[in-house]
Amino acid sequence: MKGIRKVALGLVACLAFTAVPVYASDEVITLLPFPAEVAVNENARVLTLEEAFVLARRNNSSIEALNDAMIFAEQQRRSLAVDYDNTWGFSMGLADQTAATVSRAIRSTDLLIGSAPAQTRMRETLSDFFVLNAVYTIQGLELDVVFLNEMIAVNRVSLNHVELRNRLGMASDMEVASARQALELNQARLRSLNIGLESQRAGLNNLLGLPRNVDVVIEHDFSLELGDISARVGNITAYADRQIARDPSLQILRRQLDNAQHNYDTTQNWIQNVFQARPDQVLNSQANATDRAGMLNELNAASRGLRDATNDMREGIHNTYNQLRQLEELQEMTLIDLQAAHDLYNTMKANFAAGMTTQHAVNDVRLLILNAEANIIKNAMNYKLLLFTFDSPFML
Repeated sequence: MKGIRKVALGLVACLAFTAVPVYASDEVITLLPFPAEVAVNENARVLTLEEAFVLARRNNSSIEALNDAMIFAEQQRRSLAVDYDNTWGFSMGLADQTAATVSRAIRSTDLLIGSAPAQTRMRETLSDFFVLNAVYTIQGLELDVVFLNEMIAVNRVSLNHVELRNRLGMASDMEVASARQALELNQARLRSLNIGLESQRAGLNNLLGLPRNVDVVIEHDFSLELGDISARVGNITAYADRQIARDPSLQILRRQLDNAQHNYDTTQNWIQNVFQARPDQVLNSQANATDRAGMLNELNAASRGLRDATNDMREGIHNTYNQLRQLEELQEMTLIDLQAAHDLYNTMKANFAAGMTTQHAVNDVRLLILNAEANIIKNAMNYKLLLFTFDSPFML
């Protein structure tokens, strides 16, 4: 990471976190081991991230539906080919409306079949993203649970202290009520958070095609290193051009434009009395100016669709590139916040040893460390999710 000490967190991340954090030493900045190795229920389903991707793809109904549609389209294509041959044989090679209709149906089916690889790639990529997003969402909630548990522990200590001071006549009943309300509010937040966490875990199980009550643990390598997107991309304009050239959604739009151009040219040629030279150039003998206008409208719509989608994608790539750079800078700032929290913690510990402050005040600063470390981890997860869409710009 640029200009900042490399974050020390060499571990495997999973969908479980330690309930009680182990705080960093005073000498170096070392993150809390939130995504730590923990005891896993012997009945839990443990998966790597790649295995989770495979399960989700198999369970994805849109991918299944696309495969079914392709099987039907190929069968339909064979049937249309037979109809086309029969029509030409019956009409002795004359270009009639029936043959033209069948020919256009064949091209439409070919367009669908030809777009299938791009459609499959897009749906599989989306499926992977949904899994990764679910994993990171759960991990973020786990971090929130850790933080709230720490806050509740501090709230309990604070309430005990203010109750003692109240009994000694050093604190008012209002101060006691305020401390109790703070504790109860965080306890309510924790209950709500755990309900949300349960729902997110069930949602992940649903993506994977697993029963709701199955305990799933997904292990994957997790690094807080964001890298340098500028060095990775190089010239952003050239990068955007490369992405646009190979993007599957734009490949489909280009096929649609080619098909619209062919339909228009076919109609135009007939009107201009340009007859077919081969059976695969069947022309609609009923074509007229209205047909040509319709084909031209479809051609213009396809052209505009491709142009607008290309411009939008280019803009999305540039915007996402800048967002990634901002997250890199944010990570630098959160590391500075972590250093400041550690410095303050060391000062408060010294003050406590000298009798100049309370353990409660020291615990409050420990929460600052915990919050800074959680922000670093969450920022890294946000970066990796955004980078996923940056590499698949049809999602932008």
